[in-house]
Amino acid sequence: MNLRILSALALVLSAAGHARADDRRDQAAFYFHSFTKSTCGFNMTVESAKKAAATLGMSDLHDPLFPALGAVCAEVKKGNKGKVIEIQVRDSHNVLRKVTLEKAKWWQ
Repeated sequence: MNLRILSALALVLSAAGHARADDRRDQAAFYFHSFTKSTCGFNMTVESAKKAAATLGMSDLHDPLFPALGAVCAEVKKGNKGKVIEIQVRDSHNVLRKVTLEKAKWWQ
């Protein structure tokens, strides 16, 4: 009986940890979206922010968030006014990744 209770508790805790890890990625995507909008003036779509967070492995504020933010600001500063910005940033495993960010409409 005790083994069943212990295994059920372990299953519940592992499922809760899985859900929390996904929340950190969504939270990092939200911060990436809001930081690029406020500092650089680049309003990307929410889907682009989530895709960038998943591609770069963002889970905390110190991972590849600030290098990606710097790359977006550098592209905006160059005068890239297109609908799509392509940046190259090292991910959490130190691999150079190319990420495409789509500009959102003014009402989004």
